[in-house]
Amino acid sequence: MLEIIAHRGYSSRNPENTLASFDDAVNSGFPYIELDLHLTKDNVAIVMHDDSVDRTTNGKGLISELNLEQIKSLDAGSWFNKSFSCEKVPTFEEVLSRYKTQAHIFVEIKSSQNNLLYEIKKCLDENFVDGKVDSRSNEQQLPIPGVSIISFLPDQVLKSKQILPNATLQGLLLLTSNFEDIEFCVSNKIKGFLPYIRSLNKEIVEMAHKNDLYVGAWGFSTPEEVEKAIALDLDGVTVDWPDAAQKILNS
Repeated sequence: MLEIIAHRGYSSRNPENTLASFDDAVNSGFPYIELDLHLTKDNVAIVMHDDSVDRTTNGKGLISELNLEQIKSLDAGSWFNKSFSCEKVPTFEEVLSRYKTQAHIFVEIKSSQNNLLYEIKKCLDENFVDGKVDSRSNEQQLPIPGVSIISFLPDQVLKSKQILPNATLQGLLLLTSNFEDIEFCVSNKIKGFLPYIRSLNKEIVEMAHKNDLYVGAWGFSTPEEVEKAIALDLDGVTVDWPDAAQKILNS
């Protein structure tokens, strides 16, 4: 069954990567959520896509040069709509503790810093016994609750297998898709194969599935592109507009 993953939460109608966005996704029946992590100057994992606070807050500066107190003082919602002026930049700990029993969280590693993986481990250890998520069985391929680690950085994906062995899934995000990418995932026991939707074709997807890989896609520009994902028999789609994707899936 195709999983609809809410990209940075329900980001088409909320400021991305905020609690409002994640709440909207989960409360609307989309318990698969994706977020991005960076480390602050004082080594706290915060949820933000860019490496600076400029685009999605009223502040300026690189995340790595700001401490948590400075980042928490910022308005993370008004850039999207003034009605979200109370939104703050969440920490990973805040998101994890809020949704750990009701969501599967795809954590995208945006930084090459080793400390970021250890901060994730610390949060998992604090929220779950031995850092291991106790997942319920369901009809979906990936369980709820769950925590999966994904990245465009192959080294970080490989390191996460060592540092975060209890993660539900490790996945490699890709701008392209080819048989060499599949071989890399298989040989390194990376179970998630996550290319750009426009790079995928039936032959690649079939080969990935033959090798027991979870095949998800990102980069959807329109809801109609979800039809391609259905035709390709993908396992997951990461979109800004989960309701629209669900309507296509149901049609």
